[in-house]
Amino acid sequence: MKNSKHAIRGLAWACGIAAAMAVAGCGGGSSSDDDNGGNPTTPTSPTAFVLDSIVLPGSKAKAEAQVQPLGVTLRSTRIVLPQLDTTKSEQAGLGKPAMQIGVPRAVAQTTSVAKTQAALQWQPLPDGRTAAAVHIASEGAYGLRMGVVVGGLPDAAQLRIYSDEHPDAVVQVSGASVNALLAQNHKAGESGQAADTWWTPDVGAGNATLEVVLPAGTAADAVRIAIPSVSHIYQNLSLPTEAELADVTKAQQAGACNLDANCTSNYQLERNAVARMTFVAADGISYLCTGTLVNNTKKDYTPYFLTANHCISTQTSASTLQTNWFYRSSSCNSGIPGTFASRNGGATLLYATASTDSSFLKLNDTPPAGVTLAGWDARNNAKEGASIYGLHHPSGDLLKYSVGSINGFTNCVSTGGTGVSCSPGDAQSNFYSVRWSQGVTEGGSSGSALFNDGRVIGTLYGGSSSCKAPNAADSYGRFDKVFNSNIWSWLAG
Repeated sequence: MKNSKHAIRGLAWACGIAAAMAVAGCGGGSSSDDDNGGNPTTPTSPTAFVLDSIVLPGSKAKAEAQVQPLGVTLRSTRIVLPQLDTTKSEQAGLGKPAMQIGVPRAVAQTTSVAKTQAALQWQPLPDGRTAAAVHIASEGAYGLRMGVVVGGLPDAAQLRIYSDEHPDAVVQVSGASVNALLAQNHKAGESGQAADTWWTPDVGAGNATLEVVLPAGTAADAVRIAIPSVSHIYQNLSLPTEAELADVTKAQQAGACNLDANCTSNYQLERNAVARMTFVAADGISYLCTGTLVNNTKKDYTPYFLTANHCISTQTSASTLQTNWFYRSSSCNSGIPGTFASRNGGATLLYATASTDSSFLKLNDTPPAGVTLAGWDARNNAKEGASIYGLHHPSGDLLKYSVGSINGFTNCVSTGGTGVSCSPGDAQSNFYSVRWSQGVTEGGSSGSALFNDGRVIGTLYGGSSSCKAPNAADSYGRFDKVFNSNIWSWLAG
């Protein structure tokens, strides 16, 4: 049995090997404007099997909304959760899929709607609106996401999130956006408290303040929310604000044999298609993987996003997705991040399958200008010996690259927890076996794309490569297989 990349990297399949398609078996779904079924003009076969990359121009990207100050300092109920033993937390996550970065913590003071309403101290604003706030800190955390269970929230409400360390770096989300995310969960057939939970963005600190702002004339009792838990991020993801970038020294998280993507003149186009992604599972555990934007034959800049099924296989998790773009070093081996951008709006899960460990989504937020929508090649399988490379975020670190070749084909199955067993296959098998000549992969690399000549040909499932075993094999789900099974209808329909 080969280890995962979460013992070195997480490899549990969320739905089990027998589930061929998570849309039916794992609660995945599609929005109506992306559902090609029933349309008589829909092609019955792909219009293309190979496509090149394109770059998102500024004219197609949405301008960042400016968050205006409230004009007053709100009183807030302040809740502090005691120090957490992160060693036990990390050990508890070893049997989970993907790279675990956080654990849930109960919040007794806001566990119900009644308690949360009591904690929200409403006060008037100068413009006639009303607002209230609650602050939660978890001792020892590097990040924190509040799990807000929504029983009722006006569309016109504004939710503002920030930390004590960065009170001016406010993330603002409308009540309508929150309600739309939760509606997505229900449309996908998911139910229960997890489907009714909106997870606040991680603002890069172990504390967060949630402000709720209501339009003039809106009754406070229209807000029926509870915050029964938070996800305590114990992994230091080191996401400084733009103003701090020049002064922040970031300790390297990945093994020293990983190669800085800013130390090569290669991959200049495709590296901008790669995002570091974090998300929260239904049980409140937070994870980190890597994903890649992919182009479609209409070339309309639709933000289709490819990652691993063992990372995201349900709409509930997709709704929590945060992405970090251009997250790489400011210069070769500087260990300091350059200017990057984040998106917090989640995604629509279009298709997920355990057969190739692939997950295909559409981001709800437009990525920043300058990102690449990567090309792909679905013309059968790549040949043994073909040169390949990967771009990924091992251990959540700045963007790295690996170079190697196709070693053969494998048949892979989950052995439970983070274990996976791969046996030699043939050209019909669903996975490539890859060996690296430069660099490796680690936890956090899961879901990242395998490239050949600038085009995606696979997504990382797992394997045994590491700085201690650089020649060990990794396994990638074949893009041509998942393309032909379903996703061509979005990419080449």
